[in-house]
Amino acid sequence: MPLSEPRESAIGIVGDGFGSLMVYATAVFMGFHLGQVTVFGPSDTPVETYQDLALNLRQTLLRSESESHFLPADWPTLAELDAWSRRTIAPLVRSATRKYNPSLPDVMAQANVVARALGWDDNRMPSRVGWIERVDEGTPHFVMYDEEGRPLGRARHVILTLGHGPLSFPPILAKAREDAALARRIVHAYEPKEYAPGGRYVVIGAGIAAVNEWVNGLDAGAKVLSLLRRPAAAVQDLNTPRCMFEALGIDRFQGVSLDDRLLFLRKILKGTSPARRKWTDTIRKGQREGRFDQVIGEIDQVEQSPGGLRIHVARRFENDIGWLDVSGVVAGTGFNTSALATPLLRRLIDLYGLPVREGRIVLRSNCGIPGLDRPESRLCMMGIQANSVIPHGDTIAGLKYIARRFAADCVRAEGIRHRRFPSRLSLQLSLASLASRAIREVPPLEQLA
Repeated sequence: MPLSEPRESAIGIVGDGFGSLMVYATAVFMGFHLGQVTVFGPSDTPVETYQDLALNLRQTLLRSESESHFLPADWPTLAELDAWSRRTIAPLVRSATRKYNPSLPDVMAQANVVARALGWDDNRMPSRVGWIERVDEGTPHFVMYDEEGRPLGRARHVILTLGHGPLSFPPILAKAREDAALARRIVHAYEPKEYAPGGRYVVIGAGIAAVNEWVNGLDAGAKVLSLLRRPAAAVQDLNTPRCMFEALGIDRFQGVSLDDRLLFLRKILKGTSPARRKWTDTIRKGQREGRFDQVIGEIDQVEQSPGGLRIHVARRFENDIGWLDVSGVVAGTGFNTSALATPLLRRLIDLYGLPVREGRIVLRSNCGIPGLDRPESRLCMMGIQANSVIPHGDTIAGLKYIARRFAADCVRAEGIRHRRFPSRLSLQLSLASLASRAIREVPPLEQLA
């Protein structure tokens, strides 16, 4: 059962998704007692939000690789757990050649096992944090309040694990969704949807979410028109170039100016997609059957029509495509990652005068929020809001990288003794064993690459 009364903690984790579990497990692994760490958020499990988004996208495999898992230490990887659980070396072979992608059910099973074993839900305050106050009297700490201003608890150190932000729509579609008659036919890739066989759908974008929807629509027997603002996005295995997942790449990234880092992020966040053999086969089949096409342009008008929607597609440098009758429009346009779009961050920015560049809070090299983050009382950011410091900060591997540094800083500030090696080994092996049993009960999925 989650907590029912506010309490004082050494570490407060604001948010209840993947990042919260990573910080929680890492802090316990390093030596914090369970009662010293509190999670703030309404979700019953740390996989709830991601699982809903993935199911709406019909995602079966993660884009990440074997090292992206929720056990606090690096070993065993997901490929090793997969191989051991199912008694096959195939995952190890794929991992060695960088062609292993963890299945979503396996990752969900492992995350749930870690959360249950370490008491994540037992140490969760089931409320959304709407406000954080820095208090300097006595021992420096932070007070968390809900969206109605009621106190939820206090913590010496706080990390914000707020996820990706609200779904992003092109302005013309966002306005059209205000009309109830149009809204049901204009959906985001991460929202629930159904494709009608024989229907005609426009999918906006070329990143991984859009490509998923191309395939989902074609598999359902629909016609799909891919609408791009610019030429198709680059093929890239991971969210950022592979070198950025290594310590050397991160150090080099942090060694350049903020302007150069933001320029780099603008390039890589335009949308990329990994190569998937089964996706390519489905798209080529759709092209041969006249059910898939791709054009460059933008929707500038939307109307209701007897069959669904009537949209006008304009092009910047060529003749307009004109009016099209379609069954629906799917926006594979990701999330609004601006800090100003998240109410909690907007309030912190306004009250404490935090520096903001291109919608991002300007963070310190340790992902701390300037003016509020101190060695003895940390206020840290993780996830996509930390991408300007850790380029892969919104991946499972990036979450783990930030969680480890934050937890280590908290250990030093609190002066607690690190968990001894035999205890850490025992905990890791116990969690790995539980995860292996859970994975063994999950049907294996075919790799797409």
